[in-house]
Amino acid sequence: MKKQTNQTSGTSPTVPCVWPRALRPDLAASYLSTTPGNVEFLMRTGALKYKLIAGVRVVLREELDNYVENLPDDTGKLNEPRQATLARKRLAA
Repeated sequence: MKKQTNQTSGTSPTVPCVWPRALRPDLAASYLSTTPGNVEFLMRTGALKYKLIAGVRVVLREELDNYVENLPDDTGKLNEPRQATLARKRLAA
C-alpha cells in the first residue's frame, strides 16, 4: 500500500462545514446561535423573510446574514440579568 504524502500520522482530514442555501427554522437557529422558537418569532413578526419550498418554510442564508449584520453593535453589561444569574440569586436567598 502506498503511503499518502499529504497526510502525516495522527492527523484527520479536514471536513469542511457546508451550510445549505435554504435553512429550516431549526437549522437557521443553529446558524444564528439562537433557538428555533426565536427564529419562528422573527419570521412571524416579519424580521426574517422566508420562502416556501414544497409547503415548508425556509430562510435563505443571505437573509440570516443580513439580519445579523443589521443588528446594532452592543458593548458593556446587559441591562437585564441572565436567567442563570436569577437562578443563582434565588438559590442564595
